[in-house]
Amino acid sequence: MLVAICDDCKTDAEKIRFSLMDITDELEMVWFNTGEKLIQSIKNGSFYSLVFQDVYLENEMGVDVANAVKELSPDTQIIFVTTSLDHAIDAFKVQAVDYLVKPCSEADIVKAFARVSMRIKKPGSSPVVINAGKEIHVFYPERVIRIESERHYTNIYCRNQKTERLLIGFTETAQLFGKKFIELRRGLLVNPEYIEKISGASVILSDGSTYILPKAKKDSVIAQYTDFITNRG
Repeated sequence: MLVAICDDCKTDAEKIRFSLMDITDELEMVWFNTGEKLIQSIKNGSFYSLVFQDVYLENEMGVDVANAVKELSPDTQIIFVTTSLDHAIDAFKVQAVDYLVKPCSEADIVKAFARVSMRIKKPGSSPVVINAGKEIHVFYPERVIRIESERHYTNIYCRNQKTERLLIGFTETAQLFGKKFIELRRGLLVNPEYIEKISGASVILSDGSTYILPKAKKDSVIAQYTDFITNRG
């Protein structure tokens, strides 16, 4: 997902970037210090799924920039970031999906992104948003290899070799990811996309991990994986 940050204050732009850089590996963020540069980038063919738009730029009004962005790219979502609520009504006239008032916290930024990410049309499955304690994490199921319970924690292993250890119950996490994952044993779900092969009672995943199926689970797992392969084909 390509995200633009249009703000003439580099410090504020960096705060947004740092707030979002660790919640998902699918984000690429580009900073523009003027609306003119952002608009020209769109005219040159760039598509931004989301724009964090400052309302008060040095020689421009962010609402005017957002109007131009929407005219050129109607599917782009806008989050306004500003020091005042004076232009909130104008902001929502251009279909802004959120309005953050500076100084906004990292949690405010992440929550706004999480809400917007559910609206963005993108291939693949919908994002899974997990609120674990004071942290919000966004996962795209097609990039998750396996989910494993560890006492009071749940470990989520992604295909970029990134592992998130969350203080959240495994059952709750499993419900959020739905029925597309296969339960190999209690406390272990795997994404069938990443099953390299099933050999006897062994399930080998693309990240090199291998699991031995309990006897009571073997027939069920093979049936689910066969259905997955058949439906995918």
